[in-house]
Amino acid sequence: MSERHPELEPDPFDEAPMPGERRRRVLRIAVLVALAAMVMPLVLSSVAVAHSSAERTCAVVVAGYDTDAAGGRVAFEFFGPGGPGWLCYEIRGDGGSRLVANLGIMPSGPQPAPTGVRT
Repeated sequence: MSERHPELEPDPFDEAPMPGERRRRVLRIAVLVALAAMVMPLVLSSVAVAHSSAERTCAVVVAGYDTDAAGGRVAFEFFGPGGPGWLCYEIRGDGGSRLVANLGIMPSGPQPAPTGVRT
């Protein structure tokens, strides 16, 4: 490990100055901005798909849970009951709301209850 590696040392015939600390910092920032610009659309798309899926699933769950409900709403909560995820709330006729289901981080269609289990 302590032996010299001449291929890693600067070329002695190269007259160009080494890039300064400021240039390296600007290059690092430019790379981070480009990386964020590539990742951000994926994150926003995933959130939009999860939100629309949660709304549809919540509407089905609320309709199956209570036929007198005025509707349902979803909210993403990090510290909700059951851990982080989309929570489905039933909107009652008096304006209040009640938690109906935790749909998880990436909700899917409602799953049928196992046979013999009442919900």
